Amino acid sequence: MIPLSEIDGQELSTLVCNHFICRNCGVIYRDATLQKGNLCKHCNAPIESHRYAFSLNNIPVLVDLVQQAYHSQSPTGHSSAPLGQDVGTVLFYCSLREALLNTFIVTNLRTRNIDEALISRMLDDNKLASQKFGGLFTSVIGTKWKDAISDLSPTRAKDYMAVSELMQEAAKLRNEFLHEGDAWRINRDFAKRCVDSLGQLVSMFAELHNKYTQPLFHRGA
Repeated sequence: MIPLSEIDGQELSTLVCNHFICRNCGVIYRDATLQKGNLCKHCNAPIESHRYAFSLNNIPVLVDLVQQAYHSQSPTGHSSAPLGQDVGTVLFYCSLREALLNTFIVTNLRTRNIDEALISRMLDDNKLASQKFGGLFTSVIGTKWKDAISDLSPTRAKDYMAVSELMQEAAKLRNEFLHEGDAWRINRDFAKRCVDSLGQLVSMFAELHNKYTQPLFHRGA
């Protein structure tokens, strides 16, 4: 399989955001071969049309911005100096992971029929990513982030834990750059790792949805 970092002629969002959601039961799946009239493999309801799970928010845009930054060209200075394309890749990557988390939390709360004003207040009270991945995630889902990731599909858990650790490392480098102007540890290899993990990153949040949000559909929490 070609690494995502080597793909430049096609928008990566078409490859990593091709998840669909069943209009009836809310399960997220990737089987685009299912045609209208086929039955959902989860609830057996007829599929009326494909509805992209990540098409109505900024997730595909951020995925493509990560790709664009990675493949951008700019004048280079000293051979050991940080490159704007690598720094930009990491910045967009961190924005993507936070957008995915926000989408997951908001969708979960809305499925529980939580009042929109309360949802806004919860997000306002937890503006920092560390708060959202920490106390807010735990209070909404009922389990800590690390435990939730380790409880996902056994065949993917190892990959997801690796992505989770990469996310944390990227956030640390992003913060060092934003608050201290230190970009020296953001290099081409790390930027490549971020791009290559995009598929696993989006799939991880799709599985989180199926495990913690989809069961709430039609139940009002």
